Amino acid sequence: MAAPDATSAAIVGGPTDLATRPHPAAAARREQVAPRKDIQALRAVAVALVVLYHFWPQRLTGGYVGVDVFFVISGFLITLHLLERPIRHTRDLLSFWARRVRRLIPAATVVLVATLAASLVWLPQTVHARVSTEVIASAFYVENWMLALTSTDYLATDQLHSPTQHYWSLSVEEQFYIVWPVLIGLALLVCRRLGRSFRFPPLYVIGAVSLASLGFSAWFTGEDAAQAYFVSTTRIWELGVGATLAAAVYAGLRVRSPLVRAGLVWGGLAAILWSALTFTGATPFPGVAALVPTLGAAAVLAARSDDLAAGPRRLWSNRPVQWLGDVSYSVYLWHWPAIVIAPFALDVENVMWGEKILILVVVLALSGLSKRWIEDLMRFTPRIARSTKRSFVLLAACLGLSLMVAGLSLWQTQRATAAAEAVVIDSTAQCVGVDYLRDAACAGREMGMLSNPIKAAEDKPDVYADDCWNNRPFTRHKVCTYGPRNAPVKVALYGNSHAGQWHPPILKTARERGWRVDTYIASECYSVDIPVKFGTKALEDNCVAWNAWARERITTGDYDLVVMSDRTLQPLAGVPASQKTSVAKAAYNRVMDTFIKAGSRILVIRDTPGSAESVPDCVARYLDDVGRCATKEAYAGTSGLEPDPLADAAAGREGREVTRLEVTDLLCRNGSCPAVLGGLITYFDHGHMTKSFSLTLYPEVSKALRTALDGIPGA
Repeated sequence: MAAPDATSAAIVGGPTDLATRPHPAAAARREQVAPRKDIQALRAVAVALVVLYHFWPQRLTGGYVGVDVFFVISGFLITLHLLERPIRHTRDLLSFWARRVRRLIPAATVVLVATLAASLVWLPQTVHARVSTEVIASAFYVENWMLALTSTDYLATDQLHSPTQHYWSLSVEEQFYIVWPVLIGLALLVCRRLGRSFRFPPLYVIGAVSLASLGFSAWFTGEDAAQAYFVSTTRIWELGVGATLAAAVYAGLRVRSPLVRAGLVWGGLAAILWSALTFTGATPFPGVAALVPTLGAAAVLAARSDDLAAGPRRLWSNRPVQWLGDVSYSVYLWHWPAIVIAPFALDVENVMWGEKILILVVVLALSGLSKRWIEDLMRFTPRIARSTKRSFVLLAACLGLSLMVAGLSLWQTQRATAAAEAVVIDSTAQCVGVDYLRDAACAGREMGMLSNPIKAAEDKPDVYADDCWNNRPFTRHKVCTYGPRNAPVKVALYGNSHAGQWHPPILKTARERGWRVDTYIASECYSVDIPVKFGTKALEDNCVAWNAWARERITTGDYDLVVMSDRTLQPLAGVPASQKTSVAKAAYNRVMDTFIKAGSRILVIRDTPGSAESVPDCVARYLDDVGRCATKEAYAGTSGLEPDPLADAAAGREGREVTRLEVTDLLCRNGSCPAVLGGLITYFDHGHMTKSFSLTLYPEVSKALRTALDGIPGA
C-alpha cells in the first residue's frame, strides 16, 4: 500500500513559515527523518489485516478494512505535508509529484513486470490478455475504474482473480495525489487573494469535500455495492478523514489530555479490530460501514501515543512491528500476486497451511529486498532526488517498460487467438459435442480437442454481441428481435443468462421455419414475481419491476410460445434458505399461469450443471488431463446440477400447455459432467454453454420447440 514520505510522518503539527522552501537535496535528506512509531505500527496493523484476510479469508472476514486504514494514514500525512509546504507555483506541484514518483512508481513497476512474467509462465493462456490489459491499467493507475466496470458483469465473477487487482487501492491514492495538492494550492491562492489567514480554511474545504464524498458513497453503495467498492468518488472521504485530522492539527487543534489520548488509541484500535473480525463480504461497503475502521484509524493518529504511558508504546516500539510498518508498501505489492499465482506454480487445487506460511516468508523476503534496493534507492539517490526532471524521466521509463512488456504479451495472445479462430467447428458432425454421448457408435472414439480454450472463452451466443442483456441495476428494458415481424409463429425467450445459452439452437430452428424470436433476458434476475435478494433494496425493487415489465410485454405480445429457463441462484428476499425452492416453485407456477391465461404455451428447459470455476481456464491449465476439470453431477453447493424450481414446477403440469426439456443425460454420464465433450469445451465460463456446444443440442431443442407448438398454424 502506498505510504507517504517519512518526512510527514515526523511532523506533529503547527503552522510553519510558508516562505521556507528547502532545496530538493535537503528535502531528500528530510525524508530520512525517523517517522512516528505509532504511524509505522498502524501501517503494520493495516497490512497485516489485508494479508491475513487474503491468505485466510474465512478466518478474518473483514480484514479488507486494512486498506481503509491505509487511506486514512495517507490522507493525514500527505495533507499535513501539503499544508506545511503548500503548492504556490507550478514547480512546487511538479516537485511534489516527483517525490511521489520516486517513492511509489519504481517498486510498483518492478512488481507489475515480475507479476506479468510469472503469469505468462504459470497462469492459463485464457487469462494472459486480461492480465496484460490490467497491467497497463495498473501502470497508469486506473485499475480501480477497470475493476468497477467489470464488477457489474455477472459473467466475469467466476474469472480467475487478476494478480494485479490489488492495484485498485493504489490507483485511488495516486488519483488523490494528483488532485489533492491542486485543491490545497487553490485554497491557499484564494486566501492570499482575499488577505485571509490560511489557518482554518483548509479544514472547511477538506471537510466539505469529504462530507460530499461520504454522502455519495452511502448512496452509491446502496445502489451498486460492487462498483462502489472500487470507484474513487466513494473512497476520497476516507482519505479525507485523515486529511481533516491533518487540517485540524495544522490549525493547532490537538488533544492534550493523556487520559483522552489513551482512550482514543485503544478505542481506535478496538474499532479497527472489531470491523476486521465482524465485517464480511456481505457488509455493504464502503458506505457508512467504513466509518468504523476509518474513524478508528483517525483516533489512533490523533492520540500521538509514542510518549503515552497508558498507550501501546511498548508494542509500537517492537522492532518486528516497526520493520513491518516500514516495508508495508512492498508487502502489499508482493503478497497478492503470490497468492494468485502460487496454486498454479505449485500445481495444487488448494494451498495448504504449510505452503501458505512458506509463501508468506517469501513475500516478506521480497519485500525487504524491494524496500532496500528499489524504494530507498530511488528515493535517496542524490542524482535523482535533486532533479525533478530526472524523476519524470524515471516515470516515463517505468511506464514504457510496463507498456512494452504488456504490449508484447497482448501481441502474442492475439496471435494465438487468431490461430484459434481460424479453426472452423462443424457442430453437426458425428460425435462432436453432445453427439458423443447421443450416438452409441462414438463410444471409445478419440476425438481430440476441436476447440481452443481461448476461443471457447469468447464463443458466446449472439445475444452477447447483440447487447441483448438487461444487467444490474436492471433499469434497462432491451428486447432483441430475430426474424420477420409478421412471422407466423412468435417465440419469447424469457429468463436470466441461463436462458440466453439456449438461444443458438432456438434461433437455428426459428430461421429454418420462418419464426420470430424475441429475447427478454436479465442477468441474475430470475423470472419470479417476488423480490430476489441482491443486497440492496434498490436492486431488489428494480428486479421486481423488470420482471413485471417483461411479463406485461409477453402477455400483451401475442406470443405463441414462451421458452423459459433460469438459474435460480440468488436468495429470495425475506425467505429462509430452507424454503427458497418451494417458494420459488410457487412463484414460477404463478408466472406460468399468467402466460397461459394470455394464450401462450410454455416450454421450460431445465438448467444445466455448472462448475465451480471457469471451464476454459481449467482446460487451459490441464490441457494434458482435462478430466481434472469435470464436475460431479450431484449438487454440492458450488457446482453440479443445482435445484431448479422452475423445472420442478413445469414437471408437475406437463401437457399441451406446458412442456419440459431436460438434457442432463447428454451433459453428464456416470455422475460426472465433462468439461470437454466430443472435442468441444462445454462452457465459456463456469456454467454458460459455448455457442458451438449449445448448437450440438439442436436436435433435442428443435424437437422440443415443435412439440410445444404442435397444432399451431405455421409451426
